[in-house]
Amino acid sequence: MKLKRILISQPKPESDKSPWLDLPEKHKVTLDFKPFIHVEGIPAGEFRKQKIDISHYNCIILNSRNAVDHYFRMSNELRYSVPEKTKYFCITEAIALYLQKYIQYRKRKIFFAQQNIDELAEPIRKNKDEKFLFVCSDKATDKTTTYLESNKITFTQAIFYRTVSSDMKSIDVPGYEMLVFFSPNGIQSLFENYPDFKQGNIRIGVFGTTTYAAATNKGLRVDLAAPLPNAPSMTMALDLYIKEFNAKNGEVKPMVNFPTPVTTNGTAVKAAEKTEEKPAAVKKAAPKKVAPVKKVAPAKKAAPAKKKPVAKKIVPKKKAAKKVAPAKKKVTAKKSTSAKKKTAPKKKSSVKKVVAKSKKATKGKSNKRTAPAKKKLVAKKAVKAKKSVKAKSAPKKGKLKAKKKR
Repeated sequence: MKLKRILISQPKPESDKSPWLDLPEKHKVTLDFKPFIHVEGIPAGEFRKQKIDISHYNCIILNSRNAVDHYFRMSNELRYSVPEKTKYFCITEAIALYLQKYIQYRKRKIFFAQQNIDELAEPIRKNKDEKFLFVCSDKATDKTTTYLESNKITFTQAIFYRTVSSDMKSIDVPGYEMLVFFSPNGIQSLFENYPDFKQGNIRIGVFGTTTYAAATNKGLRVDLAAPLPNAPSMTMALDLYIKEFNAKNGEVKPMVNFPTPVTTNGTAVKAAEKTEEKPAAVKKAAPKKVAPVKKVAPAKKAAPAKKKPVAKKIVPKKKAAKKVAPAKKKVTAKKSTSAKKKTAPKKKSSVKKVVAKSKKATKGKSNKRTAPAKKKLVAKKAVKAKKSVKAKSAPKKGKLKAKKKR
């Protein structure tokens, strides 16, 4: 048994690079895209009756691509230019990436979760003082409102578009082997078009916790619920499911990562109670076996604990004794070198004294040699003085002799 025909409850992708178009070639499956619901935008005149001014809100909460399209459509009709500082809080990453159609993608002003709005708790708390605008349809069945009310965050729920069930009576829905839904409104449209619908062997795939809850409340068996830990998108989850389904000929366990919700029939509640009783018994038995193991472990480790410190104390004593000898040698070597350095200048000082004595001796000899030279100079000066005295005194004697003659 293999999957051959799958009905996707949304419009056919316009892009040729869509991952939906790779599945038929990969698994040889035919995918038919028929939207179970269609959206009608509310005109600007009807929106004004809600008495909501978009310019007063800096934080916008978006839970679908339709919310993104109609928010920017309404802003254009009201002639309101969305500022760049506006922050966007998206329920999934796919919605955050879809914003690139209208704005530049920046991490500082776009926040997104993987599954629920609970994952946006931190960024919402940081902007708790600002006003939030929740863009939704007239049939909004989302946990967003309950979460914001419980955390006392000021927000306004504004209806931007209207969800209407499509006419699906011309389509042979029971002839498909698997149906894929993306919103609770799609499941509601299924039962509006086919009130006596019976699932039988038809596989049901859903995306999101609210769609999963709506399907189980209608008594449907969900075989695939995305996102999964290893498949965040519906295309990736469906790729894994088809691969395993064809490999095991239809004997596949449901791929569901969500907790089982409470249904109107109470079947899910009983199943949850039975599953919860089994792990409780295992948890009680586990500590009984583990307790004795913990007591025995420290008893074995106690004996080597005393021997190890004794060995550690003996080793450093031997090493210390070996290290003392080179230390003394170094000290004696240092002392000998210092002694040599101190004695060296004594020799230099004695040499200096000898040189000084030799210089004094040479000075005395030079003085003795120069002494006769000095006496000769004195004698010459004395002779010159006498001659000068005689020369001066000679005419005076002549004059005296002349006077005497007269």
